[in-house]
Amino acid sequence: MSNPVAFGAAISEDRKHGSIVAAGRSDTGKILIDLVFYAHPRLLAARVDELQVKHDPVAVVVNPKSQSGTLVKQLRDRGVIPLEPSAQDVAVAHGEFLDLVNDGGLEHLGQKPVTDAVRAAQQRPLAGAKAWEPRLDVDQGPIVAATGAVWGFLRWEELSAPAAWTL
Repeated sequence: MSNPVAFGAAISEDRKHGSIVAAGRSDTGKILIDLVFYAHPRLLAARVDELQVKHDPVAVVVNPKSQSGTLVKQLRDRGVIPLEPSAQDVAVAHGEFLDLVNDGGLEHLGQKPVTDAVRAAQQRPLAGAKAWEPRLDVDQGPIVAATGAVWGFLRWEELSAPAAWTL
């Protein structure tokens, strides 16, 4: 995956793992997700900062109303301004992610934490729609981070499209 890229970051419900997933376009034109970090959450903000410097992402997405909300201040203190989706945005991101999966528009690299999260994934009601259920025995951080990264990337594509600039 080359630039442009968006990152999503998430912390597991038990706060034992942090995930950073990159989303961008693959050579085939599909959205490609890549788990670029999976380790203890205390290392997460520093790794996002390093990735920001290296890749200049179009977005860094963190859900402020989740375990990941503690990242927001840490990232801001490092000069990284995260995109903070609302509950409605999280529900839209979830729907878009599922649509990409169902339509064959999403690729991933078969990384075990992502595969495990997808296999165990369950949904919960949110903002009149659905979102990922994070409170499972299998860490859902990788799929939550992937969903955020895809949402951030798609918003950037919408705003970057020439039609978005002509009113």
